[in-house]
Amino acid sequence: MAVGVGAVRVPQWQAGVAEAVLPVAYRDVLEVLADAGQPLRAKQIAAALGLGGEARSVEGLRLKLKRLVRRGWLAEPAAGLFVRRDEVTESA
Repeated sequence: MAVGVGAVRVPQWQAGVAEAVLPVAYRDVLEVLADAGQPLRAKQIAAALGLGGEARSVEGLRLKLKRLVRRGWLAEPAAGLFVRRDEVTESA
């Protein structure tokens, strides 16, 4: 599958793969969730990142969060709540 110009690649999570492989915006999301230490909603993450509360910003972020869940970097323990995958395994 060809990647379009300007497309951001989010690699699948694998043990031993550093977060440094992610684009900065995605690493920022992981940092916010690490600092929070608990599941957060997209709106809370958007506020912590300084994106504002406009629906457009929150929905754009939600797409990134869902992409990180599909790639294994995040977990969604309940609908709309996002947490780092390592926090899920620690509490299990």
